Amino acid sequence: MYENREIYPNSPLALVTAEVKYPYAPRLRQMDALDRIQISLERLLPIRQREQRFTLQVAMGAGSLASPPQALEVYRFLNKSRRRSAVISPEAFSVEMTDYREFSEFLELISAVAQAIQIEGAIPAVERIGLRYIDEVRVPEKIKEASQWSNWLAPELFPSTDSRTGIARAVQGAILYETAPSSQLRLSFASLEGQGVVSNEPLRRKSIPEPGPFFVIDIDSFWEAASPEDSQEFDVERLKQTVGELHDPMGRVFQSVITDKLREIFRGGNG
Repeated sequence: MYENREIYPNSPLALVTAEVKYPYAPRLRQMDALDRIQISLERLLPIRQREQRFTLQVAMGAGSLASPPQALEVYRFLNKSRRRSAVISPEAFSVEMTDYREFSEFLELISAVAQAIQIEGAIPAVERIGLRYIDEVRVPEKIKEASQWSNWLAPELFPSTDSRTGIARAVQGAILYETAPSSQLRLSFASLEGQGVVSNEPLRRKSIPEPGPFFVIDIDSFWEAASPEDSQEFDVERLKQTVGELHDPMGRVFQSVITDKLREIFRGGNG
């Protein structure tokens, strides 16, 4: 069903996440339903913790004041190493990994979480499905300016680094592709400095990088209903099919922005 792709021993992948959004589902606030979901997932994600997320609502019009941040209580289910989790709320669920190895394994975890929720009959329809891969590329070369990244990544990403204006210290950009009806893929990229864009909480990274220059490749592939009438029925098999279709172009886009020199680094070589 999916293309065979090379699995790199030194993959730059820092985080993979899938998210499913749906109309408000009050059953996913009920403790007995969450308890049954936890029991269903206890082999894969036995640890449950409560989190609060805050949303800011801005009032429009003269003299209007922003409403105080609204707290939304969600539950995160984690494995013992805290490198895999699922977050379930009345409006969305997401599945995340920092120890990603291959897509089929990630799809199995998504399926297990979706199956546990489907048994509860909680979700009336699906409005959006997203799949996101965040890579943090680091190389042995001492990067001092953005143009040096063109030694490792596709030169097409760096249209203005050879400018007479001055030395380009950083580069960033985004490209939006239409991959299918109602489906799009957003490629975002940037040269940055520091430890990374993916933190060590609430999921633990495989390793904590030393501060320094790195290049982010952020690929977000998503399907979104154009209107409520176009939403999908929540069904595990259909969800898996959609996630597979969203995943398919992501590898091609990633391969298009890296060079053979960088592939050797990912394979464990010196580039």
